[in-house]
Amino acid sequence: MLVTILGVSALLVQRVQRRSEKWSGEMAKARSYAHTAVQMGFLLISQDPDWRTNRTSGTWINGQAVHDGTFSLSVVDPNDGDLADSPTDSVVLTGTGYMGSSRHRTQVTLVADVRPLAALNTCLHAAGQIEVKGGKSITVTGAPLSTNGDLDNNGTVCGDVHAATISDWGTITGDVTVPASPKGMPDAALFERYHSLATEIANPDTMDRVLLTPGANPYGATNANGVYYIDISGHDLTIKDSRIHGTLVVRCGDKKLVLDEGTFLHNYRADYPSLIVDGELRIKLKSDSSTLSEAVTGNMNPPGSPYNGQEDDDATDEYPNEVQGLVHVRGPLEFLHTPRVRGSVICEDAVTCDDASQIIHLPSLYESPPAGYTFIARMMILAGSWKQNVD
Repeated sequence: MLVTILGVSALLVQRVQRRSEKWSGEMAKARSYAHTAVQMGFLLISQDPDWRTNRTSGTWINGQAVHDGTFSLSVVDPNDGDLADSPTDSVVLTGTGYMGSSRHRTQVTLVADVRPLAALNTCLHAAGQIEVKGGKSITVTGAPLSTNGDLDNNGTVCGDVHAATISDWGTITGDVTVPASPKGMPDAALFERYHSLATEIANPDTMDRVLLTPGANPYGATNANGVYYIDISGHDLTIKDSRIHGTLVVRCGDKKLVLDEGTFLHNYRADYPSLIVDGELRIKLKSDSSTLSEAVTGNMNPPGSPYNGQEDDDATDEYPNEVQGLVHVRGPLEFLHTPRVRGSVICEDAVTCDDASQIIHLPSLYESPPAGYTFIARMMILAGSWKQNVD
């Protein structure tokens, strides 16, 4: 009897061991297939730049056979269930692996790797040709002059240059990178995004001796963020002897916007550009020799519209005759006279320099880019988000 008991016990132990080994093997395979599902999610996202619009939040793969098991994958926007409404929303990938009677579920969160446009790290970047006319110059300080196209330099570029090609070298005082890698341009929908934030101004023939700020709008209602929109499709618009403290959004049609003498344009919000022009822009300021003077314009920093924290009731102050912040032009851009920009200029067309222009780069534009002037480099794993998910 004792021998029989020992023999049966040995058989039972072997059976339990075999069953345990089988379960352990199935569990290991189920875990591996769950990870395979998540890796498949990575692959689908990385291969399709339009995955947010081509797919919906929910099950992407269901019961996919793999070796001797299966796996499923769900990709969900945990914020609102809508993948397409925001390019920066996180997503949760859940992979489920099945093998025999075993199931394993693995989950990880992906977040957008948001980076500033490389164009913000230049003084001037153009999608098309940059032409410096004979005997004329442009000085760039703190960052290069850059173009995805050709530099036609018949004058002088004081500073560094990045260009795809150079047809005329002229005089270049800094380092030259040619051919330079192309730099991405802003999203095509960006203009309309800022338009939607703006207060519309009825199309004036000129803006002469105008103060436009979050607290002052001679044309109507004010905008707390200083964002104002003008449609000048009917005729050219010239701005002169004016201070604009905010973001000006201008639609030109086949007309052009001209920034003339005595114009001081500077952004109110650090995370917004100063000027977005859907069309042609001319900047013809004599920044080196003239200012915006209250002796000509009247008070430009009354109560409610301070400058550098100061407001008053007199008309004795003077202001720079220049543009500060980010300028974004979707059409041709021309620099005339001696304009100065403190910031960065992005032009989606061609640029002409027809006198002695100066652009002084502001590193903060690249370090803390204005809203929308970024791109999603990739979706990356949120540190510490890998976990087993159980019912």
